[in-house]
Amino acid sequence: MERITEDQVTRLVRFVSERIPDAGPLKGESRGTATALRLAADKQIAAVRFHRAAPPENRATTDLAATTWNLLVAVAEIGHDHPEFPAGAAKETFEFDCESPLSRISRRCGGRS
Repeated sequence: MERITEDQVTRLVRFVSERIPDAGPLKGESRGTATALRLAADKQIAAVRFHRAAPPENRATTDLAATTWNLLVAVAEIGHDHPEFPAGAAKETFEFDCESPLSRISRRCGGRS
């Protein structure tokens, strides 16, 4: 997490936030999906910002912080083909195993590389 700059965090957060639709005008399942995605993204954003602002002796474990960042990047990767995708921020991601997300390894879920 220490390698990730504040600019990278800001770019990733902006990209994710701009891609989640406003649930207000939506109906039915679409509204619930947008609300759930906003809630999940906001919790990950808050966790990343909390970890970065906490004094070193009060920070969560590195694996937990890396997993939080990975989850936020995973949300952003839904729009990886978008021309504004913040590849510079996402490239700092720690790879993680879908079955054991707290273990850093060198492959991505779903066999992507």
